[in-house]
Amino acid sequence: MRRLIAVLLVVILSVATFESCGRYENGPEISLRSAKSRIVGEWHLADLLVNDKREQTLFDMESSSELTFNDDGTYLYNKVQSVKFPQELVGEWSFGEDKTELLLIQRDSINGDSERMYKITRLSKDELWLVNGSEEYSGYDDLIERHFEKKQE
Repeated sequence: MRRLIAVLLVVILSVATFESCGRYENGPEISLRSAKSRIVGEWHLADLLVNDKREQTLFDMESSSELTFNDDGTYLYNKVQSVKFPQELVGEWSFGEDKTELLLIQRDSINGDSERMYKITRLSKDELWLVNGSEEYSGYDDLIERHFEKKQE
């Protein structure tokens, strides 16, 4: 009887463990690190896709962009779309309920605060892929996916 209970316990724990694996469309399948420990740090833009195709013009505009997530739930986004008009966006970040979405609340004392939700399609210790709609660029009616790589310490 004890053996049966032990076997059932192992099966239940295994199912629960593998249910949480594969959370993100593009991996990783399994991670021993929490989502928060993976996302905290400094990231630089490595690629930009529109409808799964590289968009060179937009990438060139944003290629110097850097995104920093702090452990205290704040972020800093140095979004460089032109040398003349770099943007330093600051605010708070948090995960959605199942950690497949990332909410950024941009703090702006002049224009008011704004929220933007991103879908996380990959979150590893050194890669972060975020997808959002095209509301930030006129002329693009499709999904924009940004691939970030973590800066090496």
